[in-house]
Amino acid sequence: MADSGEFLGAQEAADILGVSRNTLYVYVGRHGLRSQPVPGSRERRYWKADILRLKHSGRTADRSPGELRRESALTLVTDDGPYYRGRSAIELAGSSSLEEVASILWARPSDEIFTGDPPRTPAAFDQWTKLLAAESSVDRALGLFPRLEQADLRAYDLTVSGMARTGADVVRWMTAIILRQNKAPSGAIHQHIARSLKLDDAKAQVVRRLLVLAADHGFEPAAYAVRAVASTGVSPWRAVMTGLLVVLGRRSGFGRFETMRLFLSELAQGDPEGSVVRRLRDGDPVPGFGSRLYPKGDPRAATLVAHCAEVFPDDPKLKHVLTASAVMLDAKGLQPDFALACMLAGELLGPPIADSLFLIGRSVGWIAHSIEQYAAGEFEHLEGLYLGPLPGSRSAVR
Repeated sequence: MADSGEFLGAQEAADILGVSRNTLYVYVGRHGLRSQPVPGSRERRYWKADILRLKHSGRTADRSPGELRRESALTLVTDDGPYYRGRSAIELAGSSSLEEVASILWARPSDEIFTGDPPRTPAAFDQWTKLLAAESSVDRALGLFPRLEQADLRAYDLTVSGMARTGADVVRWMTAIILRQNKAPSGAIHQHIARSLKLDDAKAQVVRRLLVLAADHGFEPAAYAVRAVASTGVSPWRAVMTGLLVVLGRRSGFGRFETMRLFLSELAQGDPEGSVVRRLRDGDPVPGFGSRLYPKGDPRAATLVAHCAEVFPDDPKLKHVLTASAVMLDAKGLQPDFALACMLAGELLGPPIADSLFLIGRSVGWIAHSIEQYAAGEFEHLEGLYLGPLPGSRSAVR
């Protein structure tokens, strides 16, 4: 359950809105205020974000059919970690598969979208992959997705069910491309990855947890870009391509993976405590620590690192990161972020997938955002605030 700090008592909510408790109760139905019972009493508590939204807008926010949505029923980010349609991602990571999480986020039955039949392999796929053999996982996906889309006869079925079925093919092909395989898998994705990399069951569970925890994180930059293009009516193939383009940015979490890979290599030199202390002393950044959204530490990272400690208790890479983490917590009060946890898990499982498992999981979230946004319609051209020189001014003609 979300932290109680996300809720307000009835009197506190009424005071914020400047109304009586009776009026607050009327607002529940009129303005869609969400609430839940307080255990052991007849009281109810009210979702804080709804109260603040109503206070600042004076009414439920109106949205034209063509406006890019800033509201979503997909993922709630709390101090306890993300919730996928009200279900804790941390708890889902304990036992659920990526396919089951996709079913939750896409709001479709799992057996309807992930059937036993793998997507068809285009005749020229071998030739395409040879041309892209030297490229990175992201660049190979960007090169292959348009061709896979053309071969997918269902790609342009933009009903919710149609986009979900296409989404299943996208996620399966993303897995095959990252593993450098010429056929998309048909079974559970984490099990297919484990078989391909010859991982035992314990390591397969690390893969599964990482995929589930990576599935979505609300309105991060790539998700916002995905929603923008999805509103125009592109297929899930193009929506995920947009997400991949954004995560390549050096300011994105994925864009920082190379920096973290170098940092892990530095820790592996044998003096992780000294490495961190030198960076702190010289004023240099320590990659992979701290989170604006989780000042008390990212629960996704904590969950993943803790599970890695169970599966790889004696691995030097893990011990180096734990040592560095202890120094950072003591010196700066910061804990590992999710990007560093993903990189660490990938390195423990095997370098070929160190920076790629995240993309397989996150593609599920991008598809969810594209489904939700397309249903809201295409957003209109927005009028920007122009700050340049005026027409006819000297600065305009120089």
